[in-house]
Amino acid sequence: MRYVGILCGTILCLAQSWQNVGGGTNFPVNALLSWGGHLYVGGSFTSVDGSALQAQGIARWTGSGWQAIANPGAGGNGKVNVMTVYQGKLIVGGDFTGIGGTSANNLAAYDPTTNTWSSVGGGVNGEVQALYVYDGELLVGGTFTRVGAPPNDQPIAFFARWDGTTWKAPDPNYPSYLLMGGNPLAFAEYNGKLYVGGNFIAAYYNQTDKAYLAIWDKATQTLLPACAPGQAPDNNVWALAVWNNKLYIGGQFQTIGGVSSPRLAALSGTTYQAVSGSPSSGRVQALLPTPSDLYVAGNFTSAGGQTVNRIAKLSLNGTWSALGPGIGPTIVNALAIHNGKLYAGGNFTQDGAGNPLSYIAIFTGTLELPHPTDKPPLSVHYASPRLILTATQNFQGTLTLFSPLGETLLSMPLSLSPQTAEVLDLSKWPAGLYWLSITSGSTPVLSMKIPLLP
Repeated sequence: MRYVGILCGTILCLAQSWQNVGGGTNFPVNALLSWGGHLYVGGSFTSVDGSALQAQGIARWTGSGWQAIANPGAGGNGKVNVMTVYQGKLIVGGDFTGIGGTSANNLAAYDPTTNTWSSVGGGVNGEVQALYVYDGELLVGGTFTRVGAPPNDQPIAFFARWDGTTWKAPDPNYPSYLLMGGNPLAFAEYNGKLYVGGNFIAAYYNQTDKAYLAIWDKATQTLLPACAPGQAPDNNVWALAVWNNKLYIGGQFQTIGGVSSPRLAALSGTTYQAVSGSPSSGRVQALLPTPSDLYVAGNFTSAGGQTVNRIAKLSLNGTWSALGPGIGPTIVNALAIHNGKLYAGGNFTQDGAGNPLSYIAIFTGTLELPHPTDKPPLSVHYASPRLILTATQNFQGTLTLFSPLGETLLSMPLSLSPQTAEVLDLSKWPAGLYWLSITSGSTPVLSMKIPLLP
């Protein structure tokens, strides 16, 4: 019988449990992304819904059933680690040699309108472990040392940029030796800066002040320290998320920025802060912010002085909460919200009470989660040929405008506050039906068609 946690009061009674998503997957899940009405699931599995549907490395959940979107699936080692959306397509990175019948080395794009796959820039020669959209470019982190397809490949190692047509090095003076001993595992934009977290132990050969966490300055194309000298994290950074006007940093470290805050810390402006009750063991692998809560997952078993079993919720007032019985061994790799529900994927085969799960689970408890019908944090008013963008809260992201043929016409960073509006004049483009996409990091926020009138 499945364990159900019951919390009863004079007004409210909440039943909380983790349930299988259909028949689950047959091997671990590494990535989750809600996009276009589906939950996309990536991992090292070979089938979903038990063994009913063959799906090597990638599939999607409709809310009521599983669908394969690549036939054949990811070739080679067939593993998908990360996903994002770029230029209207689903981008997947991992360890594979092809996908959907298309040759693609570790990096590929899926177009849901045509149900086709394509290589991204000829791919890379090593495993992809991080993806992020920043200022109109796709940032890629992984174990690769070259990008592009031979014989036109380039020696760019561990961290690369793709602008839709061309590969670029973050620092053109050090394409192969920007990072040492590791690669990016997470990116996040905060206060106008791009933070890079990972398992690298130095930059520029021996600059250890940039170990595990650094800032990439696109204007100067250089990597800068994120901490004062001698105060860099002392171990890997696995996850970054902006929440409650702070940058939250998750990983395996004990200290960061001169403060002791094991596995989870916060950056407020330029000051690092300890997070009270941060996990006491293991590591933080995934962070998922919502307006009211920060969801924290990994392989830890306690936080805030209580048993939480690999996943917990941190509220705005600093209170930690368990999510039902939690999730059993070994680790939660990814979190996502889809249709108002919280999903978790990882290497687990049971919940925290020992009930069976199959690498992906949905939390059935009542949560204060954003619902798809909720308004996005910004609105778009269109009066041809002008777009007027206004925000209901501070918002940072990227705006991309596509032509009727799918070409990128404009890609620009957005930094909006409720007191300001961004006005774009589209009159320089001819009449036609255009597509507008706004993202925040790797998260799609808003997309719409723009009929530009003559």
